[in-house]
Amino acid sequence: MSLCLGRESPIRSLGWLAAVGAALCLVAGCVGAGRVVPVSSLPQLEPVVTVELGSSAVGVCGDGDGFLVLENSGTRIVRYSLALTVLDTLPLTERVTAPAGVAADRFYIYVYDDHTLYRMSKDKLILQAWLGDVRVAGLAGFEPGIMLVSDADRHAIWYKGLFGESRLFMSSAEIARPGAMVALRDGSFAVLSAASRLLYFFNRSGVVTRSVSLPAACDLLADKDNGVLCTGQRGEPLVWVLKDGRLTCFRLPDSISPLSFAVVGSSFAVLDAGTHIRVYRLPETE
Repeated sequence: MSLCLGRESPIRSLGWLAAVGAALCLVAGCVGAGRVVPVSSLPQLEPVVTVELGSSAVGVCGDGDGFLVLENSGTRIVRYSLALTVLDTLPLTERVTAPAGVAADRFYIYVYDDHTLYRMSKDKLILQAWLGDVRVAGLAGFEPGIMLVSDADRHAIWYKGLFGESRLFMSSAEIARPGAMVALRDGSFAVLSAASRLLYFFNRSGVVTRSVSLPAACDLLADKDNGVLCTGQRGEPLVWVLKDGRLTCFRLPDSISPLSFAVVGSSFAVLDAGTHIRVYRLPETE
């Protein structure tokens, strides 16, 4: 995607163009409206390592010192190092139909489709249905083995306990249409609202403590473990980095179509169109 003439459509939507203009104003700290700076003026991230996947994938997540990639077949997860070398292949003991995403904590790996959240312990590697009748929009670890689950059907966040108990944690009255979530280092959480261009922060009691306006409706979110958040929109080669309350926008090469984000240390991984994993280094933002 580019604002310059070329082989691809110059603008995917007027709304996207407006979002880019807003993002640039945030980056530059400018005031006013009506002036759109070319997207080419945004700093571009270049991958430090790329791998073409042997099979198409639907999701990537960080796990320890590497990444987990869930394949579209729903039959296995591939573990990669930060250098994107294959470390291990984890066959799933139960085939997941139409898999949608993957997550991990210290002891468990989580996989979900459009109606079930599955969990398997890292020692036994037996996949079991863990939470049914849920369309997962986001996951955040509350404690190892305990998850907060944003539900795209009921527009709520559920608390799913270690031994299977579940309860409503936050309703749509607190956050409208909660989406992608992350657990932050200080024990709090951040969640995107699919109903507005807002990123909400809330504590372990489910109380919203603050919100940040975003220049576009985002559905991808990753945390760098140091208070830096990376967010973006599926299919759009832009990454917004939030640090100390300030948003900075970076662009990926025009051909990149992100499906999933993951961050491990300083490595920012993008699942591109389900066929490649590309790892970037995010520059320090002011």
